[in-house]
Amino acid sequence: MPFLLAALALHLLAPSAVVAQRDARPDDFLGLTTCEAGTAVTTLRPDVRDSLLVAEVEAHEAVHRGQASAHLSCEAFLASLTSARRIIDAELPAYCAQWKVAVARGADSGSTRREFAWRIAAQSGAMENRLQIARRFEEECH
Repeated sequence: MPFLLAALALHLLAPSAVVAQRDARPDDFLGLTTCEAGTAVTTLRPDVRDSLLVAEVEAHEAVHRGQASAHLSCEAFLASLTSARRIIDAELPAYCAQWKVAVARGADSGSTRREFAWRIAAQSGAMENRLQIARRFEEECH
């Protein structure tokens, strides 16, 4: 099941995974939100210890837990992720929450927004739409 979750982009990509030319693996992600008995549960990769990074990942994954709780079950949420568009719709608010934490601690707003938009494009398999995703990120995330 974690591989399915990774493929459906319910997780935060590690920067090196964005350019990977292989299927995603759980260790590519700083945090994973998986389904356990119908409930969304988040775990962080053991090497993620920096408190600022932990805060970003937690903000991102909290959005996914909220998205899953809005469905009858976590599995129902996963089943709704049937296209690149649906993945983008799920990832954009999660990365927006992460962006807010990063910017609050001093990260550059524009470059961080662009980096996250590129991650969303890669996760959704829609790299050809990365500029539209970046525009949408700017419009929807304040």
